[in-house]
Amino acid sequence: MDGSAGGLLMKVLLDHNLPRKLRQHFLPHQASLTKELGWAGLSNGLLLGQAQFGFDVLITADANIYHQQNVALYDITVVVLRIYDNSYESIIPLLPEVLGLFERVRAGEIHYVYVDDVLRLSDQRRGKGPFATNP
Repeated sequence: MDGSAGGLLMKVLLDHNLPRKLRQHFLPHQASLTKELGWAGLSNGLLLGQAQFGFDVLITADANIYHQQNVALYDITVVVLRIYDNSYESIIPLLPEVLGLFERVRAGEIHYVYVDDVLRLSDQRRGKGPFATNP
């Protein structure tokens, strides 16, 4: 993570399940796509292993990553977008919160950003994501 006069400049990796045109919303941060790197087919563990050496943050819509991987073992932050669909229009409202996280994230953390309270309450009721007792 590079310090700059305007805050932290982050190297952001957008997972294969996110629209390409999201990249423009991350400026001045450097955003790359797993598809461009040939990583779209990697399992979450392999993806985190690769990404931790060149990126500060992985942004994904894969809600199950919390249960599949111990993110604390990797030198990268994961931001999970909890949305109903992966459309550009659904994700745009979440970007201010995502960008706000960049000021305080640390490697090895996983953060969930919810599109609404209905989905948050559903995850809480089901013990999913950040509400799981045994990830």
